[in-house]
Amino acid sequence: MKLLVYTPLLTPRIKYIFSFIFNDVLKTEIGFTTHVEEFAGSNLPKFSYAPQPIDTELFFKSTNLLLEHRVSRQHIKTTIFGETKVPFAVGNSTMPFDVFAASFYFLSRYEEYLHKTSKNYLHPYETSLQHQLKILKLPIIDSWALILKNILLKHFPSLWFGKRHFSFNPVYSSHPTTTIGKNLVAKTISTIKAFMVKKLTRHEEKIAGINMILADMKRFGFIQKPGFSIPNLQGKHHFDAKMKMPKSYIKLANTIAKNDYSMYYNDYPGFRAGTSIPFYWYDLQLEKKTQLLLHPVAATDIALLNNKTSQELLLQINELIDSVKLVNGDFYFLSLYNDIRPQ
Repeated sequence: MKLLVYTPLLTPRIKYIFSFIFNDVLKTEIGFTTHVEEFAGSNLPKFSYAPQPIDTELFFKSTNLLLEHRVSRQHIKTTIFGETKVPFAVGNSTMPFDVFAASFYFLSRYEEYLHKTSKNYLHPYETSLQHQLKILKLPIIDSWALILKNILLKHFPSLWFGKRHFSFNPVYSSHPTTTIGKNLVAKTISTIKAFMVKKLTRHEEKIAGINMILADMKRFGFIQKPGFSIPNLQGKHHFDAKMKMPKSYIKLANTIAKNDYSMYYNDYPGFRAGTSIPFYWYDLQLEKKTQLLLHPVAATDIALLNNKTSQELLLQINELIDSVKLVNGDFYFLSLYNDIRPQ
């Protein structure tokens, strides 16, 4: 049974984020109407997303973000929802914040369009709103989607939702990344040798720890398909350790690449776009959904190896995996070192 949503103005941003949450995450059908009469007369499960409710229907109050057609600095109010602080606070609504605006803000990486960087300067995780709200290590959009599902089922028990299953997806770089020297391979060898000379035991413990996690995931059936290397020979799988928004994706969208694995922070594990589930990149400059599918990477070996003991490393991986298991999401792990492989 299709879910009907009333909104006074149906914008590309509303279509995009509602499609992601309801079609991709919750796996249900959704339709829209901008006509009050059609909404009032419908017997379908329904809710309104608007500045004000029509009557006594299930109502989610909207903010201005999804109605706009430009990128501008937002004055974001926050509130407490459950155990977390959330953005785009509203009053007199089913939820105390605009969950759709918040999800779009994170998924589109809206803030990164506003963040000015130099040629060699990447967007730092410390400036992200998720980090400031202490939710960067959570697939927060996926969690919000499940809360929406529970709210809707309480009002409409016959509403159908498909099932998602947790998956573990290791991805390997065929061009290891480091920061010493000119040749990529030479740089990698140089860095690994430095580890071996100075911190042989610690480095080997960390590598062994990551391999143990990968082996366990494979043994217990969580790795549902073999890991693969990127970029591949066909050029359809891509990643860029120096990805910048939006320049990198604008350039990539004009190539044959269909899948990208660059949505992560180089030096910090977590969910840069707020989700564990692959999503199509939304071009905020053109205000449209593209055909470039982004696979959000929760962790890279380099980020996890950074100043971590073996015990801390395993705890951090387990916490990330557990957060994805809770939402039946997809855990993407990107290995930039050649010596990390599931056995």
